[in-house]
Amino acid sequence: FSLYQEASYDFYRVLVQKTPSVEVVSCDEAFLEISDLVDPLELAQVDSLVLGIRLDIHDAIGCTVSAGVGPNKLIARMATRAGKPNGQFVCLSNIDDYLKSQPISDLPGVGRSMARKLTAKDLHLCGDLLRLSQGDLSAILGAKSGQTVFNFSRGIDHRELHFKHERKSISVEINYGIRLSSQEELEIFLGQLCGELEQRMVKERVVGSSVTLKLKERAPDAAVDPVKYMGHGICDNASKSVTLASASNSMSVLLKHVLGLIGELSVTPSDIRGLGVQVGKLRELSTVTAPAPVQKALTMCTLFTHSGKPDFQGLTEEGKIRDLLEQWCDTEVPLLCDIEKVNEYFERLLKYGNISLVEGLLRFIRKVILRNEKDEEWCDVFNGTLHLVQTSIRRELNGTLDIEQIRSNISPP
Repeated sequence: FSLYQEASYDFYRVLVQKTPSVEVVSCDEAFLEISDLVDPLELAQVDSLVLGIRLDIHDAIGCTVSAGVGPNKLIARMATRAGKPNGQFVCLSNIDDYLKSQPISDLPGVGRSMARKLTAKDLHLCGDLLRLSQGDLSAILGAKSGQTVFNFSRGIDHRELHFKHERKSISVEINYGIRLSSQEELEIFLGQLCGELEQRMVKERVVGSSVTLKLKERAPDAAVDPVKYMGHGICDNASKSVTLASASNSMSVLLKHVLGLIGELSVTPSDIRGLGVQVGKLRELSTVTAPAPVQKALTMCTLFTHSGKPDFQGLTEEGKIRDLLEQWCDTEVPLLCDIEKVNEYFERLLKYGNISLVEGLLRFIRKVILRNEKDEEWCDVFNGTLHLVQTSIRRELNGTLDIEQIRSNISPP
């Protein structure tokens, strides 16, 4: 992820050096307003400008770039498709003739399901749609989709570029190189996505109250190995969302709900070609009610400490529990089932007010992880548990825990 982040930063650095009028689409895709840089009627100038941008990006990050130019977002995006791979296409004249020959499936927003409905009516090219009214298309696709496809097939796109906007969601998505062989690998990968998403949300100082899982599943009639090496090939897209009881940016909270969503989709891991997790309904951390002082939590701990101590795998002695946790930390890969058992134990401890024992065990786990020089995956697990404990303390004891002090120096070797 760090390499993606660095390359994306350099990608956008090149763009903003050309013009501040940049709309971010993704880590490697953007819209630029260039009419203030060149005369759109001078096609040679347009070609030269676009080529220069592509070469500058290649020099900066070593990646080839495709580009398209059009009078609106729709035509620019379709022109980019025509410019692939590693080329450019300018479509500022004869737009009607160009669109007539384009497959309907190339229009943005037209997926496999929508394309099948149109194919069943013997509609294949954008030119075929010119004989239909907006009402005809709405009858086939629904009112909203019918209007969009009607306009797009005629090159009409009223969407404006947005150079500054309030962030409504934050996500992590990978649609290349996904080849999973088991449910265990799927759960580990989803944990890594949620861990990266947590880091991004913490950096942006936001929490969110909705989680969406996005999935690309190999289509039933698609080849197992597509033409593009390790690409996703022809896929069916699916997504599922859930609303959280309270806003969060915790990896463990996100992962818990994401695993529930992937279970509802009932997909075979080996058929997955793309995965993404998105958190929406964002709020800045500064607007979230601050937790009560730690002293209140400690006072409540005194009231609950003697009410009992839950067991961990049948053990209640702290020394034996530490031995078991040390064995767990010695495993090469942290399994989800084990992570859940540890997290559930900490939550039960906190319900009984045993905050000092929880803090001691967390420090012990951190010590073992550092001693064994565990990799990033184990560090993500530890950080997820820390956030779970912090959330539980706020919920059960109305207090907080200095997790930054415990987490100090917990990073991959």
